[in-house]
Amino acid sequence: MPQYDAGPGEWSDRPWDDPNRKPKPQARRRRLILPPWALLVIVVALVIVLCVSLALAIQAIRGERKAAPPTPKPSATVAAPTATVELVTPTPAITPTATVVLPIEPLTTTVTFTEIAPGAMVIVQGTGGGGLNLRQQPTTYAKVLANVKEGTTLVVLEGPRDADGYVWWKVRAPDGKEGWAAAKWLVLK
Repeated sequence: MPQYDAGPGEWSDRPWDDPNRKPKPQARRRRLILPPWALLVIVVALVIVLCVSLALAIQAIRGERKAAPPTPKPSATVAAPTATVELVTPTPAITPTATVVLPIEPLTTTVTFTEIAPGAMVIVQGTGGGGLNLRQQPTTYAKVLANVKEGTTLVVLEGPRDADGYVWWKVRAPDGKEGWAAAKWLVLK
């Protein structure tokens, strides 16, 4: 290996001190640099693709994927005129048959109630002249549908329900209005 002048009075055999040596250019690595919004778009697209593929895989496993109905292909057809012949057959006349009418006797049994129950008749009593409110629901917070005067006879439809410290019965007034009434102001007829 040749020796080179490394300075005043010294020789060097180190290759990097070679005065005729040309420096090697550094290999530049070119990196693809994307703006942040482009990275976000790529991540969102990947998430959407993964979700869609997962949904399709689940449908395939369950067997829920339905085949699309075949699309009709347009075609041109020319219809030739045709004649239609209808055969009319006479229908046989219906002969009347004798009808037996059985007399139905009205029910004469009456049900006597010992306590308030569906089907019982009750009278509004003890309201102090203020009347009884019929409400939309069995609670004191429900909307008042009607006010029934004291002494009015009502028909019990359903119940009982306990709410707000009262026992409630759904009743129907003589004018057809229905609502929930507190049992505190109802007495059997």
